[in-house]
Amino acid sequence: MSARRRLLRWANWFAVANAVLLAVVGLRYLWYYSALGPSVAWVYAALAYVGHLTALAYLPLLLLLGPLIVLVPRPGVVLPLGVSLASAGVSFVLLDSLVFAENRYHLSVLTFRLLEPQTFVFLALYFFVGVAIESMLASWVWKRTTRPTPRVGWYLALVLGSCFLASHLIHAWAAAHSYVPVTAFTRYLPLYHPLRNARLLTRLGLVDRVRAREQGLVTALGQLPGGELNYPLAPLRCEPRAPMLNVLLVVIDAMRPDALTPAFAPRLAKFAPGAIRFDGHYSGGNSSRPGMFSLFYGLPATYWDAFAGRARSPVLMDSFRQYGYQLGLFASSPLYRLVELDRTAFAGVPNLRLETSSSLPGSSGRDRTLTDEWLEWLGRRDPSRPFFGFLYYNASVAIEPPDNYPEVIQVPAEASTQARRYARYLTAVHFVDSLVGRVLDDLERRKLLERTVIIITSDHGIEFDENRLGFKGHGTAYSDYQMRTPLVMRWPGRPPGRVVRRTSHNDLAPTLLAQLFGCTNPPSDYASGHDLFSDAQWDWLIAASYREYAVIEPERVTVIYPASYEIRDRSYRLVPNPTVPRDVLRGALQEMSRFYR
Repeated sequence: MSARRRLLRWANWFAVANAVLLAVVGLRYLWYYSALGPSVAWVYAALAYVGHLTALAYLPLLLLLGPLIVLVPRPGVVLPLGVSLASAGVSFVLLDSLVFAENRYHLSVLTFRLLEPQTFVFLALYFFVGVAIESMLASWVWKRTTRPTPRVGWYLALVLGSCFLASHLIHAWAAAHSYVPVTAFTRYLPLYHPLRNARLLTRLGLVDRVRAREQGLVTALGQLPGGELNYPLAPLRCEPRAPMLNVLLVVIDAMRPDALTPAFAPRLAKFAPGAIRFDGHYSGGNSSRPGMFSLFYGLPATYWDAFAGRARSPVLMDSFRQYGYQLGLFASSPLYRLVELDRTAFAGVPNLRLETSSSLPGSSGRDRTLTDEWLEWLGRRDPSRPFFGFLYYNASVAIEPPDNYPEVIQVPAEASTQARRYARYLTAVHFVDSLVGRVLDDLERRKLLERTVIIITSDHGIEFDENRLGFKGHGTAYSDYQMRTPLVMRWPGRPPGRVVRRTSHNDLAPTLLAQLFGCTNPPSDYASGHDLFSDAQWDWLIAASYREYAVIEPERVTVIYPASYEIRDRSYRLVPNPTVPRDVLRGALQEMSRFYR
């Protein structure tokens, strides 16, 4: 047998042996997943567990040992390197399992930077113990490769690879159907990024997305409360204050606070002096889904998958329903796309109005129609009961004012594309402002202003490359342009004013629960924010997008990607040789895990 062939046989068997060793070391992951209860998803969990840890064991073989064996087929070089890589892998999984048991998050490029010095001492100890074990294992496997044997090792590798492939296909199906017992397992494994491409399955004809969404929602609503979530941390203790005030929440998608001026939003600019205006207000995300999640739940949108998977509504909406509020929910964008409020904030609302149909063209047409339908609904409601109204306007983010709507600013013909888009955006804001003006005028006509809490805000901001860094639109950066939103609140009985301290969407739910429903729980029982009337401000804020998240501080932004991170200053320029804010990031990681069991 040639040296190269023997080394390849050794590497394959050594990887299989290490997959078994990793599976033993990582049993703690399955132990914590078992707390979710018995389920057919255990079949998937077993396949994913075996397949993923096998992938971690084979990764050094594919990336380093295989090419090295081909180029330098020397046992004295290959075996020591294989032992070192395997020892590092076992040490990583062992330490990660301990970190996950303590904190419910995994090791990453960033969290490694947060480890205490003594932890690295233990990691070195794990590595040297691993070297001793792996050396004996490598020697034993090497001796067994002296004679040709049937291709059992390759068949076994094929079985293990099949586990890996099957688990990803099952997860893709489960993600498309919102089957939580399967998708919930993802956060229990380190470095695990399963397939979840519903569009691919749709193109292959394997999934009907509309039917899958409906089935997934029905399944989620039928589940018993609990599972991986521990929310709220304690039952709410509330005594609503009489008289019960109405609440109207108006969300203008992608409206920036600097657009709230007499030139671009004259009706809101006229309304604001008689209300409380929060000048340092931030969303909980740079795009619609995380922004709306933070607005209703008061929690980081990193929890979105867990709440959406179980269709767990926020305690704020639970309270509106518990205390008999009539719900008038009107959105220009379909509730089941992007924001997916049908699976989160409005989960369980009977006869939920999922979308606005309009005979008028575009987003501006739907915005006009939803305003008309809101006014009609308000006239038909039961006046003896309070109402919660939700109006979600879309023309501003779509940059689609009506075709015949007059421009609010003129731009020269030679202006850049972004300058023209910005001008068009301000025109769309002006149009939506006129619709909100109709809503406010109608409340005044019905003599409801003094009985209604009116909240006007946005889900996120929007950027037109003002920083000259190439960031445009929304969901592309965590700059102030994309994170800051207006917040104007008119509360009957409270004087108007300007609030300059830092506030966020996380503060809205605690404010309404405390001030409207008289809930005496500390906000930490159900949210990450504070009562807006408590004078508290955030020192750091967790903001999310769809794949990554950021920790925003007054002087810097730390953006955490799945496999890397970066730190930027407040002008959103990269900081060279940054100092990692260890204490802040530890606090953020704890906040993103404390509502899990």
